[in-house]
Amino acid sequence: MSEFYLDLYCDLYTDIAERFGLAAKESRLEILKTRNRVGSEGLQFLTVTLPRLGKAVDTALSTNSPLLCLGFQKKPGTSIPKYLGWLISGVFDDSGFEKPEAKPEMLGALRQLVYFLYKLETVYDDEKTQRVVESFVQTDAELLQFRVPESIITENAVLYCTDVFSTMDPWDIVPRHGPGAVATGERACEKHRFSRIYSAIERIYPYTGYFVLGMGQVCDEYEKYKDLELMETGTAKVVLVPKDSRGPRLISCEPLEYQWIQQGLGRAIVSRLEAHRLTAGHVNFTDQTINRELALAASTSQEWVTLDMKEASDRVSLELVKKLFGGVPQLLDALLATRTTDTILPDGRKVHLNKFAPMGSCLCFPIEAFVFYALAVGVLMHCQHHSRREARKRVYVYGDDLIVKREDYAFLLQHFPSYGLMFNDSKCCTAGFFRESCGCDAYKGVDVTPIKLRSVWSHRSRLDIGVISSYVALSNAFHKRGYLRVSKTIESLVTKVTGPLPIFSNENPGGLGWIRPDACTHVQPPGVRTRWNNEYHRREVRTWQSRPTYEYADPDDWSTVLRRITTPDEYTNPGTYAVPRRSRPNRGWAHLP
Repeated sequence: MSEFYLDLYCDLYTDIAERFGLAAKESRLEILKTRNRVGSEGLQFLTVTLPRLGKAVDTALSTNSPLLCLGFQKKPGTSIPKYLGWLISGVFDDSGFEKPEAKPEMLGALRQLVYFLYKLETVYDDEKTQRVVESFVQTDAELLQFRVPESIITENAVLYCTDVFSTMDPWDIVPRHGPGAVATGERACEKHRFSRIYSAIERIYPYTGYFVLGMGQVCDEYEKYKDLELMETGTAKVVLVPKDSRGPRLISCEPLEYQWIQQGLGRAIVSRLEAHRLTAGHVNFTDQTINRELALAASTSQEWVTLDMKEASDRVSLELVKKLFGGVPQLLDALLATRTTDTILPDGRKVHLNKFAPMGSCLCFPIEAFVFYALAVGVLMHCQHHSRREARKRVYVYGDDLIVKREDYAFLLQHFPSYGLMFNDSKCCTAGFFRESCGCDAYKGVDVTPIKLRSVWSHRSRLDIGVISSYVALSNAFHKRGYLRVSKTIESLVTKVTGPLPIFSNENPGGLGWIRPDACTHVQPPGVRTRWNNEYHRREVRTWQSRPTYEYADPDDWSTVLRRITTPDEYTNPGTYAVPRRSRPNRGWAHLP
């Protein structure tokens, strides 16, 4: 299997080498060196060692420090590795410092090579898995060491929180379900049939007001209502999901009834923050372009710096949330009632949570983002003596990605750790021209974000539409950037499984196909069928499409209506439920502009 990814990497390397005019002999020698290292070190050379080199490059550029990389032989008398040295030398001088005339195109090509397989969803060994679990437990235990400091900064943040949420009605919510799994194990077709009453939730969100359509349903299903299980509080469970080559990520699955209320309350908080005059445009959840455009602009002007929080969701303590939301007791009561107090680890251990909410809770993302923003505003008001109006304009937050003025960031780095909040130093871009935020990597006004292969190639006899779709998208992305050799290799690989696919000229074809904006779509590859649709008056092409996998259950009148009212955008037929993250291949007709 390593040979498959190695061949793709070598094709990508050849594309880049040809683009920059590298001598054919030197290119062949470096490809041979790559094959030898993969032969001796395994796929880890491409998934771990090269990304480590990429991290060293990013750190040097974002901190104005010399390039420090291990695992590669250096050119004599320099700090430049021999491997990929022809690209690295275009960005760094012999002493390892950034060149004033460094070219963004060469940095983009370098980062494309070193990060190509960084996100590959490989199987993790027990050591990596256990390390992630223990880090989760240790981080949560560390929160007990921190006490929210009584300071002007804290007071500023508390007042800010109070002004934002003082008029919010925490009871005015529309509960709903998300697509994720729940700790209590219900399938999609069972999610609107509740079987438990939690006392913690009941005190704020009564069962008869938020889990049924009214007393009519209670009377109609009185026998079911009497049989509901009574519990004081719920217990979540965390599961491992793929992240990158360093190891998996822990995600929390909340109990069914908790997820139901969390979704409603979380959405209400998000709407509040995106519309309120004190946070609108600066605390964002649905639009990443604000942070991306700021990062791109800052990579030229250096006016802004980008900061990344370390273990962001795991370091927002329950005590910190209680302190900041103390001025809005009704909302605080709602937050406390809808958070699970304990979780079950993958190894079966039960852990009492000192954090407010782990990643996976619908309340985690909006609360952590606002906590970071409120504290940042409080810091700037105190340390830089800005008015609240001025301070709030100098901070942008999207989740754990912060963007602040260059002259302000040092104060955040100084004061945030007092609250248990740490920064990821290797991903904070505070100097030079490199910036990174919300998936946009920018250098001197140029987007240098690499294309990353994530899905493991499947050799199953049945066509895996999810994997095939990801590789079609990968080929199209490489073709768009001019990496034609690797794009063609992936195209040949896919067509061996799917047969010939059509050519489209637009970015949203409605089916699998190769996007070639300059190609003549009237001439399709041999074997691709086209037709004229008289009903819609358009040309169509037959191709593979992804269709949801459904499960069926006898429609229950009350649960069906509850589902339709709370999720009108996702509602299909009564008794029909799309299974999350499962799709099937289907031949269909797609519009051909």
